[in-house]
Amino acid sequence: MVISHKYKFLFVGLPFSASSAISKELYLQYGGKPFLRKHSLHHEFIKTASKKEKDYFVFAVLRNPMEIAVSMYEKMKANEKGNFTNPKLFFENGGHITKKQREAYRYIHVNQATFQQYFDKFFNRPYDNLASLTVAKCDYVIRYENIAEDYLWVMKKVGVKNPRPLPVANKTTGKKDDLLQYYTDEIKEKAIFVFAPFLEKHNYSFPKSWKNTSPSFKSRIQFYVLGVLRELYYKHFKSFPKNNSIEGSIYGEMQKKETKKN
Repeated sequence: MVISHKYKFLFVGLPFSASSAISKELYLQYGGKPFLRKHSLHHEFIKTASKKEKDYFVFAVLRNPMEIAVSMYEKMKANEKGNFTNPKLFFENGGHITKKQREAYRYIHVNQATFQQYFDKFFNRPYDNLASLTVAKCDYVIRYENIAEDYLWVMKKVGVKNPRPLPVANKTTGKKDDLLQYYTDEIKEKAIFVFAPFLEKHNYSFPKSWKNTSPSFKSRIQFYVLGVLRELYYKHFKSFPKNNSIEGSIYGEMQKKETKKN
């Protein structure tokens, strides 16, 4: 999460949605400052924000979950920065790597698992993520697939003159552009069950060649019930690490520099 008092905006960074690239750019170019955690949610901001800050322009990035699932797989497969084997990043030690993610990482590497095998094992209920707790609170939602143009629109909207294009950061290694190379016929039916409610809710579509992609009744009901439970959990029960992001990470370095200034 990044806040700018100069331009009066709040960026809510969602996982796997260019949060590192945007956070860094807002910090370096537009007076943005790290606020709470990298992936703090809007209701956390409201608890600590001043009356003026609550009126700031709020934006976030929404990404197709089919793309997110692929990025997660490729990141775990490559483990380029050693994130999934670094105890400092484990959630119970104050980091962001959960036990479930480490379980998936081990499964992929022990079994040399394909994306199809990974998806079949770990995706067994309708997909949802923190976007469902965020986008309704935003004044504008950047679409990941249109991020370059949408980002510049937001910067102009908050009063930045001649904003520069958004640099790329934390690009996923090994990721193929064509989703159908991952979502093959063997997992197509399950992918529709898993993703259909989210895609419908947020105005996304399945690949054009797929037919009969409407959410099933079972999928809709599970998505709704799990969504209600997720909101209750995050707002009233979930605890978060209080320490800063790991040193050397984009957000961690931003926090470190701000600490030195103060």
